[in-house]
Amino acid sequence: MKLKFTLIALFSCAVLFSQNFLEVQLPKPDKLNPFFIGPLLKSTIHYGVTPPNYNGKVILFNHGYIDLNQTQFLFDNSFYQKTYDEGYQAVFVATTRGGGIWVNGELLAESIDIITAKYNVSDVSIIAHSNGGKAAEAAMIQYGKKNKVSQVFALGTPYWGTYLADISQMPWLNWAWRLTGLNEGARTSTTYYCRDVVRPYLDNNSNNEPEKFVVLGASGYFNGSNLLARAAFTTTGGILLPVQGANDGVAPYRSTLRPGAEYVFRKNDYRAFFDHIDVSLGQFSWRYVKSYLQNRSQKSNQSLETNIADNHITTSNYYIIHSENEYDQITLDKNSTFAVAEIIHENPIAEFQGFDLNQKQINITKTHHAEDHKTVIPLSSNHIKLKSESRFAAFIKQNNGITMSLEHQVKNNYPTLKVDVLSEKKNNELLQNTEIRGVIIKTSKIDGTPLKNDPEIITFDKKNGSFYFDTKNLEEGVYSLFLNSESKGNFKRSIISGFVVGDVLKALSNSTENSDLLNQTDRSIQITPNSVKNYALLSLQGYDISDKLSLGVYDITGKKITDFVVPANQNSQYNISEKLQPLSAGIYLLQVNNLKTIKFVKE
Repeated sequence: MKLKFTLIALFSCAVLFSQNFLEVQLPKPDKLNPFFIGPLLKSTIHYGVTPPNYNGKVILFNHGYIDLNQTQFLFDNSFYQKTYDEGYQAVFVATTRGGGIWVNGELLAESIDIITAKYNVSDVSIIAHSNGGKAAEAAMIQYGKKNKVSQVFALGTPYWGTYLADISQMPWLNWAWRLTGLNEGARTSTTYYCRDVVRPYLDNNSNNEPEKFVVLGASGYFNGSNLLARAAFTTTGGILLPVQGANDGVAPYRSTLRPGAEYVFRKNDYRAFFDHIDVSLGQFSWRYVKSYLQNRSQKSNQSLETNIADNHITTSNYYIIHSENEYDQITLDKNSTFAVAEIIHENPIAEFQGFDLNQKQINITKTHHAEDHKTVIPLSSNHIKLKSESRFAAFIKQNNGITMSLEHQVKNNYPTLKVDVLSEKKNNELLQNTEIRGVIIKTSKIDGTPLKNDPEIITFDKKNGSFYFDTKNLEEGVYSLFLNSESKGNFKRSIISGFVVGDVLKALSNSTENSDLLNQTDRSIQITPNSVKNYALLSLQGYDISDKLSLGVYDITGKKITDFVVPANQNSQYNISEKLQPLSAGIYLLQVNNLKTIKFVKE
């Protein structure tokens, strides 16, 4: 009964302050019930109790995700208690879960005005976890609150984005991002959005004051104290390790290095062997934050890793197969006798079976689980199909010296994508007849406003041994990219990345508002049902087709599987069941008259 009255009392403290925020008054840290659940659906300001030894300084905590913000004063997090004991006024601000840097930055800016007025202070210090660190810089630079922020402590903030967000933009792989528990907000956390939009725009802004930022970047994704969270972070950290290096399970260490900031930890610093959750806890981070608060002139003498800003090249020695595609198989490069399949899977204890081309089961008993949600299988047999009861994606690595690289050559706001396939052996015959394919999806406007678009297949032109795609004919926006190279019978390679087309300064010069969530159009092409088994009806609306329809079917790598022609009719509906029935189960792209490409699933 006592707990019931405590919860009722806490909830009764919540009042509507403004259009965008609720306000909640917390009890003293030692009186805060661990079962407290504050507002989860509304941006909220949780006010801590003013300590009796109040020193006149306010610390604003911001996580960047509305429901996870409460972890900064609950669940064995000592930040509230420690700031209270030291005489600081603590305030915990929850913005949105999936709004991204610009939406959360504008909300945080509003909360800074509210808080400074409430406590009659000129400025606040901000302790920001994860995407909260990006919201802080947006609030200061884009929304004009730099004079009201004295210092920002960024705990595990991916200022340069994370490859996990890149993966999330692939519709057939976005379940992998959910393993982190951070289901939304990925659009403005991709490596290419941060590289091409956020960093150039904010770092070169006249309002930028990098000396106010103190960075705590962790490196121990494998060493978390929270056992429930550790399984997911060891999986996601394992994905990041070969692509982005040392990381905390979500934020790569290199990504946390905001240009011009102070860096508390070196890469792989023994003091920072904890994960993305632990870096947000007072018992791990307060001692370092406190030392900077008490000594503003302290210098860490950590130097920025070189060439982050110029890192426009992504490399790959692997290709990717997906569980839903029966047409996917593990093939060894020509003259290769060994490969490793690094598999991420939705079911944490998934089991795997291997089958040859005759559907005969083969022995893969060397399978071992490195961590939950991740399995590593060494392979020496060719043409193997993997099967599991769980959805999975397998990164097939073959260290035989063949790599694919993707370089973004930016000119006049329209990047050119340059692809090279190289071998350690000169004049390698395996590189002959190499084909480069790409599938792109426009995922958002430059300001991060989400868009709903179908995939498009792009082709690359070969010139002087390299392959090029010029984006000048694309609409302005942010695009995800699934890039694949193949020399049939010789090798395959894949890269997941993306790029930005258009004038960033112009797009962000005005106030960014997420008003239009979806593309609006009176034209549509769809297959009914979307999961095709024995029947498929293609319907067109708003297109003037007078002669015939030329249809091409591609796998998700952009490889053409088949094409066919159907005569046009008046009702613009076409039974294409017979043409699709021979396809193996999997995800496919259907291109219609080079007008539009839509995704469908064959059962």
